[in-house]
Parts: sequence; C-alpha cells; structure tokens
Amino acid sequence: MSSLKIKSLALAVALGGSASLLSACGVVYSDSTDDSLRTPTGYYEHTDSKAMADPVKSTADGSKLYKDNTFAIPLVATSAHSKSLVGKNMDVRPPVVSQVVQSGVDIVSKDDAALVWFLPFNSFNILNEDAAWRALNTSIALLKLPVAERDDAQYVIKTASAEFNDFGEPYDKVSSKFLASKFNQRYEIKVGHAPQGQVGFSVSLLSSEHENGDTSLTAVQRNSFNVGFANTLIKTLSMHAQGGDVVPDYVNIILGRDNNAQDALIVSAPYNSTWNVMRGTLEQYGMSVEEYSISRSTYTVKVSEEDPEFYRNLGVEPFGLADGEYILRLAVSGDNTVITFYDEDDKPLSANQVAALYAGFSKAISQQFALYKREGVKYLDKFAEED
Repeated sequence: MSSLKIKSLALAVALGGSASLLSACGVVYSDSTDDSLRTPTGYYEHTDSKAMADPVKSTADGSKLYKDNTFAIPLVATSAHSKSLVGKNMDVRPPVVSQVVQSGVDIVSKDDAALVWFLPFNSFNILNEDAAWRALNTSIALLKLPVAERDDAQYVIKTASAEFNDFGEPYDKVSSKFLASKFNQRYEIKVGHAPQGQVGFSVSLLSSEHENGDTSLTAVQRNSFNVGFANTLIKTLSMHAQGGDVVPDYVNIILGRDNNAQDALIVSAPYNSTWNVMRGTLEQYGMSVEEYSISRSTYTVKVSEEDPEFYRNLGVEPFGLADGEYILRLAVSGDNTVITFYDEDDKPLSANQVAALYAGFSKAISQQFALYKREGVKYLDKFAEED
C-alpha cells in the first residue's frame, strides 16, 4: 500500500472518531440552564448607584477640555542668576520643612506663605489670637530682630531688614564659620485663625537680597525661607519655654556626657533658668560674651585668663582656660541642662580640659543660681543695655 493511501486512511479514522464524539455529546438534553456563575454573591452596592451628570464640561467642539492643575509647574521668570545655576552651581537641596511638630505645632507651605498652626495639644497652651500675638512678640524680641511696623489691632508685624542664612535663621558667627550664604530680608507675620478655629501665624517673605546683590528667588527658595523662618520663631519659643523659671533650692552640677558622648557639665536645673544664669556666670567670671544665639542655644565668649587671685577673690578656683574664643552649647536632658564647651574651631574640649575647669566653673554656676533665685527677673536687668 502506498504511503498516500495510508495517510488518507488515518485521516478518515481520525475524522470518524471526532464525529462519534460529537454525536455522543449531542444526546444529552436538559430542561434547565446552569446559571451558577451569574448568581449574586452578596455584593449589592451597585443597586444604590444613580446616574450622574458628566463632571467633564466641554464645548461641542472640544475646545474647553477639563484640565487638572494640581501638579502643574508654575512658570518662573529667568534671570542671569537662574541661568547660571547649572552643574555644581545647581541647588539640589530639598525645601526646608517643619521641624517643630513635637511642640504640637504644624507648619505647612501654602502659596507664598508658611502657615503655622497651633494644634489643640500644643505645648505653649496657645488657644486664641491674643496668646498667639504675645508669643509672636516674645519670639521676635528674643531673636533681637528689628521691627519696621507693628499693628496691635490687626495682629501684624513687619520686620526691618536683617541678615539671614539659607535656612531662615538670623545670620551669626556659626553661619559665617560654615560659609553660609547671607541674605538681607524682611518678613511679614500675621496672626489669625482658620475657619475650623485653629489659631496660627502666616509668615511671608517681603524682600530678599543676596550678599552678591541678586534679588531673584526660585519658588523653592521662597518656600524654604518662609518655612525656615517659621521654624526659627517656634524653636525660639520652645527654648524660652523649656522648664519655665522654677529654680530648685539646691542646684547640683556634675561631670557627665552629652548626647554626642562629649564631656560636659550636667546642671540639675531647667533649661530656661540655666540659660539666664549662664549670662551672669560668664560676665562675672572673666568671660566676655561676644555673641549669643537663642535659636542655636549657644554663647560665644572670649576668655582673657586672669590672675588666679582674681578667681579666688570671687570664691572659685581658676578655670584653667587659655586665652581665646570658646563656644558653650546648652541642651535639655530630661529635667537637667547640659553644657558642652567647644574651642574657636568648634571642636569639643578634651576630657582633661573639662575636668580642669569643673571645680571653679561649677562653683561659679552655683553662686549665680543663688543670686538669680534672690533677684528673680531683675537678675537680667544688668544686661539690658548690652543687648
């Protein structure tokens, strides 16, 4: 038999088998239909659906189609400065954000302003506009910022021109040491409340001029300055409020370490009281205060080592510090205040240096705390003219 006939026979058998199978399926009949796959499974939300109008409004010719501008990038006018921001000159830092949420304060950026909201549980107990206005004036005074206009009726302050760094902080020696950019800026701060009743500030940058004379700002820069200055206002209030003015009857000063494991003095007194007492301690015992920053919690002092008898006549041992400039940083540690010493290069003093000054400096702090407790708020009057 030829191969052609074998293939034909195999094809016929295969087709015949298929036909038999089809015939077998065709003999099954039923008077109902299996619709189990179409039976509802308990979800009936669709029954409440209603026909709604099409939210996309457009003309018949399609010339006015709906457009979502939520993520639209605003047009920014170019300048010689902005055109130069390429390569290593490009500022790729993220915008400044709120740093004070732990105080029960929320700072958000909206349009050309930073909004500072005092939440119901805020640590300053600011619940109305009068309290917020008093807090704002306190913060401005502590920062020693010049005021151009103050409207007590409308709760508005406009600052005069002052120097700030990139983060909306007053420019100081620390900024200079780290070669931070310097800006002459003016701000407007308004106190108000939201429709929901929350009280807060609105912080807006009025003008800004870089030390090179450039006045152009990107949207990110403006946002960062507004939020940065808002952070500065609240952090200053927070530092001022830490611990109140409750002075213990006995203040204990011991050697210890700060949160960075640097040798330091641990003072068993609230931060605010210790900050005030440090001013008298430094001035009365041979350290001239060159600069202090409440927002950074630092004193910059110049030491001119006196004769040992100078210290002993004041009832303390010599501090043992060489002539030069030093930085003292204060920080909160529970119910205590930590004082860490740094040299003019911002390097912490060695354990031996801190141990050497401990006896005299701790005695000086104790003496000034006793005086501060007796004089109260009058204690700082002697420094008013210097400020």
